[in-house]
Amino acid sequence: MSPIPPDVDFPSRRLAVGGLLSLAGCATSPVAMVNLVQDPNPPAAGAPIETGLDASTRMTAPVMLDRQGPFSFVVDTGANVSVISDELAARLGYQATGEAQVHGIAGVQLAPITRVGVISTGRVSAQVPRMPIMPRSRLGADGLLGMDMLRGRRLVMNFRSHELEIVHSRPRSQSTPVHSVGNKRRGDPVFVVPARIRFGQLIIVDAEIAGVRTVAFLDSGSQNTVGNLALKAAVARRDSNLVANLARVPLISATGQIATGEMASLPPLRLGGLLVGNMTIAFADLHIFSIWQLLDRPALLVGADVMRQFVRIEIDYGTREVSFVPPASSMTLRRALEKGFR
Repeated sequence: MSPIPPDVDFPSRRLAVGGLLSLAGCATSPVAMVNLVQDPNPPAAGAPIETGLDASTRMTAPVMLDRQGPFSFVVDTGANVSVISDELAARLGYQATGEAQVHGIAGVQLAPITRVGVISTGRVSAQVPRMPIMPRSRLGADGLLGMDMLRGRRLVMNFRSHELEIVHSRPRSQSTPVHSVGNKRRGDPVFVVPARIRFGQLIIVDAEIAGVRTVAFLDSGSQNTVGNLALKAAVARRDSNLVANLARVPLISATGQIATGEMASLPPLRLGGLLVGNMTIAFADLHIFSIWQLLDRPALLVGADVMRQFVRIEIDYGTREVSFVPPASSMTLRRALEKGFR
């Protein structure tokens, strides 16, 4: 990997709000309807929403730092660089070499940075000359594994077996046709959604929620799903009842910053040909939406609360595809047009 230029800031934010959902695959004709269990412990209205403290909702990987380890790092598809906890940095003797601006959910703050030679997990590795140091009490892990390890590779998250792999991207000639169904022997359907690269992040542009076209980011480091205020305004224009009398909740990031969100229940989220139903999200004016220049366009960070409901998700940054495998055991076949999904 090429070194990070010295003037590059480090966007890093963690968010969480509660709620759970059901899923539905929708392409053209028969679709897979997936009904999942509602979250038995949703957050209380107005209760602080911690981010980075519930490691059980996020996928971790065993990481070696300069051949030391392994250590447990949360895989964060929403962070552009990897982050090390203050406790681990002190344990390994990594000294602060300076400071850098870290972009959290509510703004920018300075954080110490350190030099780590090589980060590796599995069969892949990368040189990371500068890594921000953040409190472990906020990260909830030894560190975050960001896009400096994922760029150009394939992230495989198996939520059924609780296994995670970072491997080489597939050749484009081996990419899977959109809306294909595979793994028939095991009974798991595969829904493939094309994506694009924006500011180093993989985004799904063919997305829609409550009748509003939106940009969707898969953010494995965020415990829950958050929409921007442009999405809230667009939803309100279509159905003001959907965003009326919202419960206000504070969002607390890994940096310790606090932003205010409003919890809402929305109709299904469409990601390409896949439908995710019973969405509970928070609307918030997050600094990260400004960094990605998405203040005026509806956007949604799809967090681990949605992602963990699948059997497996593969994010291929080389072929720019996302493969979703919902649990076949809870699926029935229906027709998309009969349900009004388009």
